[in-house]
Amino acid sequence: MSGIEYRPGYQQGTKPAPLDAQEQAHVARAFEETPSLFRLLSTLRTRRMGLGYKSETGKPETFEWAGGNTVTQPEGPLAWESQAPPVRLSELEEALLAWAALGPNGTVLADVPVQGALSGLVSWAGRTIPASSNDLSVDLMIINDDGVSLYRPISERLASIEIESPDDYAKLLHWYRNDRVLVDSSRPDIGWMTAPEGTHNVNAMGAGQYNLNRPGSSWFLPVGDVGIEWFNMLLASYEFSGFYIQDPDSGKPAGCDEWIRPGFLEVGFPIPVFDELALMLHSSQVACSVQNIRLACEALGLGAWAVGSYSDDMVLGAYPEIARGLGFSFLERDNDRNPSKTVTCLGRPGVLEPVVVPSAKFPTAAAAVKYVKELRYQRGAQLAREDNWDERNAGPFKSDTMREILEHPKSHIPDWVEQAAIQTVDWIVKKYGSCPAYVSPVRAKFSVQVHHVDPDFYNRYQTGDGRPYAITPAIADHFAAWHPGEPDPTGNA
Repeated sequence: MSGIEYRPGYQQGTKPAPLDAQEQAHVARAFEETPSLFRLLSTLRTRRMGLGYKSETGKPETFEWAGGNTVTQPEGPLAWESQAPPVRLSELEEALLAWAALGPNGTVLADVPVQGALSGLVSWAGRTIPASSNDLSVDLMIINDDGVSLYRPISERLASIEIESPDDYAKLLHWYRNDRVLVDSSRPDIGWMTAPEGTHNVNAMGAGQYNLNRPGSSWFLPVGDVGIEWFNMLLASYEFSGFYIQDPDSGKPAGCDEWIRPGFLEVGFPIPVFDELALMLHSSQVACSVQNIRLACEALGLGAWAVGSYSDDMVLGAYPEIARGLGFSFLERDNDRNPSKTVTCLGRPGVLEPVVVPSAKFPTAAAAVKYVKELRYQRGAQLAREDNWDERNAGPFKSDTMREILEHPKSHIPDWVEQAAIQTVDWIVKKYGSCPAYVSPVRAKFSVQVHHVDPDFYNRYQTGDGRPYAITPAIADHFAAWHPGEPDPTGNA
């Protein structure tokens, strides 16, 4: 499964339920009354201390919510324990952050020349983040006190610009309620400490992760299908760039020898370098998503903690003997055929099934290559002749322009490119046991945890004129603005 889901008729049958008066006022506040981008950038900080958190107290604590381990963070100069209970984010706060992370924002411009790889775009559905080939390959896991849910708005759009007036505000909650599914009913066990009691704290989740995944927090974890990025990049490289995949050991073509000639494939690209490029392109999507959440938190007066120094393989579930994580499965690989000693994640049925060979969904190279190629041509897609996406979603192109695009030969990936890609993937699987070979097809390496800030920590330890500079007016006034009628646990009532 991926975020590319075509649903003809969506525009006629979808009418977001209206917001109540308080919800409308809150969303209006977010869009109309928060500081400008440049003002937000001036105060943007990582704030790690939230309501209900602790810092180097030296006291043992049992993490009942995640594995039941008893953990002690050694005592230090920043010893502190929040005196306030954790307060979880509201549904509306999470909906705003999820939309900022990678929500629908309309139709892309698709202003790529037809002769310059327009057919390389996998989708024309716009989101709040950019993506290589607009492949919608990154989904958002939201981990909170309810468990783990997957936020994945489909690739249909209701307007070229989705949020254009107050009449559109209801869409934010519509997407959050309708395009988000619960996949686990509890917080994941992520194995905070892996060493036996009494030994050094071997923390595979990173030394600074003591407050990660705590009750009351919302952990926004982008999870990406690097595999779809890899396979789509292969098709585009073969057709438009003239690069071919090269055996790093011998320097020879990786199974695509018959197409090595002028006008077809001309320059070698070693497999590990190609794999690294796919990972870098994936990482750029995730980084933009995390930054969007941070900026949205700064606007709303929430604490955001960008975090990446953890084992994402463990979070996904590669080491169930230590921690179940998110319960994803992994391919058993021969160490002698695994040059980078990476794990290969196969995903989780019904949640995320990456493009990787071999796997249950893609047992052969032909199955994977054909799937990625047809994403843009299948019924309902942007280059389809039936239920064309451009016509259904009112753009980006005028109807006469769209007809020219569909008739142009460069809008269609030629058969030789598909065959060359299949033979390349076959070669890689035979040599390494998996494709991609050097990188895992699923990554979740960079994320952001969000919480209500506890000003007590910053009042106690940090400088400021009247109040610590970490506490912006939006943070100081957050409960009054966003939780009216509720007690303010920060003491700012």
